[in-house]
Amino acid sequence: MKKYAVLATLLLAAPVLAGCNAEVSTGSNSVSKASLEKQLASTFTPDDPEAEVSADCAGALAAKTDATQDCHMTVGDQEADVRVSVTKVADGDVNFKTTPFVPADTVAETLEQGLLDQGYTVDTVECEDELLGVLDETTTCTASPADGDGTLNVTVTSVDGLLVNFNYKTA
Repeated sequence: MKKYAVLATLLLAAPVLAGCNAEVSTGSNSVSKASLEKQLASTFTPDDPEAEVSADCAGALAAKTDATQDCHMTVGDQEADVRVSVTKVADGDVNFKTTPFVPADTVAETLEQGLLDQGYTVDTVECEDELLGVLDETTTCTASPADGDGTLNVTVTSVDGLLVNFNYKTA
């Protein structure tokens, strides 16, 4: 089994966050995009006090249990993606948690570079799905060298804050 950890864009994560749960008050049926971004940015405490923290979310977050919204976090010059999930809605307050995830294209780029670094000839790597930052979460990728395709099973081995580490092996 060959190992490679996603460090390219998520290296910031380990010192930045150790699990994130938050609450925001809303008088409507959603948390606005601006309010969600502000709440997320204020939740993260970087090791470097000079580092700017920002969030860019795809849209508003519905004030409904199990609703989700994806956001891109920037802490200084480091970046990571998180999925915001509503855990509870009561009396105008929306409680939510965040879970890091690695987009499918980032998993593919990381695998491709890891394979190339190990001396393999690889033309492309494509992954079926993103890799959610949850222990034992999996996705399948296809590596296409010049002489045929190979299937790689990718499994999350650890999550430290936003840092998602994974192993891969041939199927």
